[in-house]
Amino acid sequence: MSRRVLVFGPAYLDRVLRVDRPLLPPEWDAGPLDLSVGGRWLVEDQREASLRLEDPDGGSLFIDLPDDWPECPGSGIELDRLLLPNRGVWYHSVKGLNWQDDLGGMGAGFAAALGGLLVSALGPESDPTSARIASMLAEQGIEHHPIRVPDTQADWTLLISSGPHGDKLPVGFRGCHASLSEYPGPVDWGFDVLVVASLTNQLIRSALETVSARVRVFAPTLKNMTDREPPLLAFADRLELLCCNRQEWEALADREAVAQIIPILSISDGPNGGIIRFRDPSGALREHHEPAFPRDHPPRDTNRAGESYASTLLTTLLDAGWQGGPVEAGLIEHAAQRAAAAAGLVIGHEDFRFPTPEEIDDTVRLGRI
Repeated sequence: MSRRVLVFGPAYLDRVLRVDRPLLPPEWDAGPLDLSVGGRWLVEDQREASLRLEDPDGGSLFIDLPDDWPECPGSGIELDRLLLPNRGVWYHSVKGLNWQDDLGGMGAGFAAALGGLLVSALGPESDPTSARIASMLAEQGIEHHPIRVPDTQADWTLLISSGPHGDKLPVGFRGCHASLSEYPGPVDWGFDVLVVASLTNQLIRSALETVSARVRVFAPTLKNMTDREPPLLAFADRLELLCCNRQEWEALADREAVAQIIPILSISDGPNGGIIRFRDPSGALREHHEPAFPRDHPPRDTNRAGESYASTLLTTLLDAGWQGGPVEAGLIEHAAQRAAAAAGLVIGHEDFRFPTPEEIDDTVRLGRI
């Protein structure tokens, strides 16, 4: 079914670094790690063959780099968020296996999965990183409305993945999107769906107030859940669907108040599956647990699982006639099963692509991956 979808969210250059073991020691029972953090390069204490990531409490992750790792601005990265709360100073080492540059960012992911128009910020056309992102978007066939920010390098991400161990740690180096103060894109193109993702709450609220769309979806990061300028609760009444992971949801101080307002709330939990809280046509608040889809081989890369799950959940609901508001339990169960299958398919490969509806339905019929 054809529909007009607008996605307001970032498109990044992802420098994907795959490592050989969990990012946190298994004996600590703290993983897998699925956390987005901001980064700032450190130049002191040069280490030629390794990269140090240090959180605010002194927790340090050391990565032995592959031989062909490109030159970086420094040998260490200061993180803006704790990797392991209440642990204090700790050390853990992993070995880098390989790396590649890929298209990333939740905006690009949702636009590709939903076939939507992407509105995102880039630096000037003379910026090599911006040019690379624009080229990658074109290669993927993603319709793009770029917002050019002068004198600024495009945002990019060092994405550390442990593959079958399930960890995903995006370390963001930002500038373009952080310079925006209000929604800068098209508003009057008759959109059926608006998806806002991975931007400041100020920008999210601006888009929700500016763009007219029948169904509005928010895919936050952890920062959105702790951002109080404004808090998510201040614009929750403008949303029909909120898709986040368990760690993000538990970081939201007003989460129960938010759950009372948004018709459908999807909370994913990696290998434990996910929970969908929703209101049925009688007005009752209900909950459905969907396990992770059975598979015969371990995942290769958990990147893009969230976008695949949320996009498939959304399109299944829309294709069945849902236009926001209450929903039948049977439709939620069907949509959640397809979403779990889609996420399971995505984590079986490492490149930027999403499963087709036919691949998802074939997997559901088979009952495993």
